[in-house]
Amino acid sequence: MKSVRLFLLALLLLGVVGCSVNPVTGKRQLNFYSEEDEIALGAQADPVIVAHYGLLDDEQVQDYVKDIGQRMAPVSHRPNLKFHFKVLDDPIVNAFALPGGYVYITRGILAYLDNEAALAGVVGHEIGHVTAQHGVTKMSGQSVLGLGLALGSAVASDIPFIGDIAGTSAQLLFLKYGRDDERQSDELGVQYATALGYDTTQMAEFFHSLDRLSPENGGLPGWMSTHPDPGDRWVTVRELTAKAQQTKAGPFETDRDRYLDRVDGLVFGTNPREGYFSADAFHHPDLHFRFPVPDGWTGQNTRAAVGLFAPESDAVIILGGVDGSSARAAASTWVGREGVKNLGQQDVKMAGDRGVRTQVRITTDEGVLRVVSSFFKRDGTVWVMHGYAAEADFAQHESTFIAVMNGFAEETDPEVLAVRPVRLRIVAAPRNESFTAFAARYPIPEGAMIDSVQGLAILNGVEIDDAVAAGRRIKVLVRTTP
Repeated sequence: MKSVRLFLLALLLLGVVGCSVNPVTGKRQLNFYSEEDEIALGAQADPVIVAHYGLLDDEQVQDYVKDIGQRMAPVSHRPNLKFHFKVLDDPIVNAFALPGGYVYITRGILAYLDNEAALAGVVGHEIGHVTAQHGVTKMSGQSVLGLGLALGSAVASDIPFIGDIAGTSAQLLFLKYGRDDERQSDELGVQYATALGYDTTQMAEFFHSLDRLSPENGGLPGWMSTHPDPGDRWVTVRELTAKAQQTKAGPFETDRDRYLDRVDGLVFGTNPREGYFSADAFHHPDLHFRFPVPDGWTGQNTRAAVGLFAPESDAVIILGGVDGSSARAAASTWVGREGVKNLGQQDVKMAGDRGVRTQVRITTDEGVLRVVSSFFKRDGTVWVMHGYAAEADFAQHESTFIAVMNGFAEETDPEVLAVRPVRLRIVAAPRNESFTAFAARYPIPEGAMIDSVQGLAILNGVEIDDAVAAGRRIKVLVRTTP
């Protein structure tokens, strides 16, 4: 990718503007990227995104989404492009696509979709972003404005395992399309899904549910932050559906039962087995460890790292795995990096195991960074906990860094070790009744991402006073037992 950056720089210096023909509109557009470059961008970012957010460990669900996408790709405007469809194990309600044909659906959005037709509409929408080249067009415009490819700061790039996600991968992930792009992708999603025989009025119903959702906590941005509403989507998508269905003979399917069969048992919200924050600590039941969270600090947990952030955002603590045969070898590699000045190291104990603690100074384009790091080996993996801040701010945070590192310990609390996630269960209504009456028999588990009957109604795409017919299948939430 370095060659791509250099090529772009050369074009800018020469005053050359790259243009190409948009595969959807047939019109010329600003685009510095060949199809080969576009594919390379997605291929570079894909493993970083998967490493940070994780793939859903459910082969049936992965294959289900992949099958819909692979049947839809040939009816798109770029039938020869190789598409990749993956379900991320993240509770946020979102779906997004990278240039070059990489499409991601989150576990969170699967919970809120109500049938296969709605899923197909969302997949089609994301394919539309790829076929219309919205991502690379957006990035080309940013390059002209001098924003370049690297979104992450020099500080982030100097810390192992967070530099990658702070660079090109993050820029692709957090691209925000304009309303015109969203309108076009809605239209393409309807067109592609209708071509497969789906009733995309269900896509409109999902957008209606999105309007009722409040922002959730999670590792990824939500749909509403990355997909600006181009207007009254519910009305527009229904109109697009009516128009598209005039070009193809029906019937048009929703496939609700098949969809509900696939999501029955899906983890809902944050999976505490993979780590969670309590009032004053971070706990990881599956890996049997815990460490304290300083008062006022906030946290974020991903598959690759756990981060703690100071109230004034002037200091960060990061825990993650690193390469190395031993803690000492990993520490030596760290202090020996170019541009890193070793200020000393000492032997320490981390959860009873031997480790190495280092202090370094890193000079970046944005200033001088001070980092204290604890390296240790646990269950065959070398870990590091970094505490870092600008040199001017380091002294006021150093004791906090050390306290968190010294507080890393084996998790022994039986309740923590036994915690289980909340899951979706699909049950049939036993009689004709209101949704509120039905929901009363299924109390929402403590700690679920939603905490009211209204939230459960949104999850099912209904209103709380709607009538539920006997036999209708409804999503409820249960906490599994050990």
